[in-house]
Amino acid sequence: MITDILAIVTGLVLLTLSADWLVAGAVGLARKIGVSPLFIGLTVVAFGTSMPEVVVSVQASFENNPGIAVGNAVGSNLFNAAFILGIAALIRPIACSKAVIRRDVPVMILTAALAWWMASDRLLSRPEAATLLGILALYIAVSYWLGKQEATPDLPDEVKTAEVTTLPKDLGRILIGLVGLVGGSKLLLYGSVNIAKAYGVSDEVIGLTLIAAGTSLPELATSVVASWKGQPEIAVGNVVGSNIFNVLGILGLAGSLLPLQVSDHMFGIDIPVMVVISLGCLPIMYTGLKIVRAEGALLLAAYLGYMYILFQSPT
Repeated sequence: MITDILAIVTGLVLLTLSADWLVAGAVGLARKIGVSPLFIGLTVVAFGTSMPEVVVSVQASFENNPGIAVGNAVGSNLFNAAFILGIAALIRPIACSKAVIRRDVPVMILTAALAWWMASDRLLSRPEAATLLGILALYIAVSYWLGKQEATPDLPDEVKTAEVTTLPKDLGRILIGLVGLVGGSKLLLYGSVNIAKAYGVSDEVIGLTLIAAGTSLPELATSVVASWKGQPEIAVGNVVGSNIFNVLGILGLAGSLLPLQVSDHMFGIDIPVMVVISLGCLPIMYTGLKIVRAEGALLLAAYLGYMYILFQSPT
């Protein structure tokens, strides 16, 4: 038990420090290559913090376990959009740029709806998965071009007065931050699962809660730290970009390795809830161009409501 508690504490500390390094490196990289922090949040940070989901889903695909491969991506999207944005907004209201509301959130909604449509025959085929990967490549290319157009010197005061860094140092911070986030999430998850088992919590409940949330811990740490440090573009871009990547990249990659069967429960409940939560983010971000604490509480309530439905429904 002492070892498990130590793992949890160490994991939390590592997550916090790593997220701080990742955000600092991401902001520095945006300035060096002349793109907006939003682009870095939507791509480098978002895709990097989604690596745990990639590992879990690809491994599940290799082991012919499509339920985990699909459930991991869908569950992570729900956790990102409802829980992470909710927690980050409760800590500090998050400003939302017109660019992310006008362009990237609709893309997040459309990708969720596309996954629902592709799952209508209860199968994500290899051609459909390849289509998702193709859309991801197009999205990155367009985002990069727009990121160059939207690059702006109007950064927060704490960024303007930050130390001048080199490109290798910024890249090093990003790499160390990503590695630390994955390691910290594994330590936290390891300790939490062991303690849960010691108190008689079933493997099924652990899988539906701790494992699903565990792969999203890097996104949680990064968005909370970015919000606290006054980097809302990275906080929001991390969540939105991760959700886009989870559908297009993770399902695309896992489905290319093995056609993915989609259960009736996943098609009838989990994916529709993902679409609804994604849709709900648009008016929440649009009103006042920020996510205030009351809206953060609403997002958290939506996630808790989904968890209630999940445990009340047969899986």
